[in-house]
Amino acid sequence: MTFEDAVAAWGRGEREQAIAAWQQLAGQGDARSQHNLGVLLDEGREVARDPVLAARYYRQAAEQGFAQAALNLAILMEQGDGLPRDSNQASRWYWVAAEQGNAQAQFKLGLKFDTGDGLPADSDQAVKWYFLAASQGYPEACNNLGRCFALGEGVERSDFEAFKWFNIAAELGVANAARYRERVARELTPQERLRAGKLSDEWLVKLRLRSE
Repeated sequence: MTFEDAVAAWGRGEREQAIAAWQQLAGQGDARSQHNLGVLLDEGREVARDPVLAARYYRQAAEQGFAQAALNLAILMEQGDGLPRDSNQASRWYWVAAEQGNAQAQFKLGLKFDTGDGLPADSDQAVKWYFLAASQGYPEACNNLGRCFALGEGVERSDFEAFKWFNIAAELGVANAARYRERVARELTPQERLRAGKLSDEWLVKLRLRSE
């Protein structure tokens, strides 16, 4: 049975057959099957939850460059779930996933540089990774970019840019983003607020068009 056959079997409700096929394929080095088994074991779906074994499967797939497996492995490492907590190693695997364009990993890597947890604090690098994640519409990255512009961390301080990014984050559903937007709005003229709002609206339209 191929990986695709196993996916089809899972969709038909033939869970045991699908899992058996993924186990066989995983043993043959198939990264997609290794990742899928990791997810099932991580979430306890159709099998008893086993974060230790989940981490093992994630690592096997991550070592082959499978971005989502690298992200999931990093999350387990950061939480100390199934293996010892290790912020440095978590950062390594976030980096693997981020380099392949995974938005959540890019945000997490930006946060690592922002806080100095597992990586040396570096506001320039934090902004770089936040921007890459924000460019894909990752809400929290947009919000953190707003903070960076409001405080001048890693970028030239700009209430205009802060307003724009906080407005984008608020539209994407980030709690408190609207409150932060209104704080920086006090430093802008009505014309500046209108222009920043228009730019954020245009950015959101482009994001939605890319997502279609």
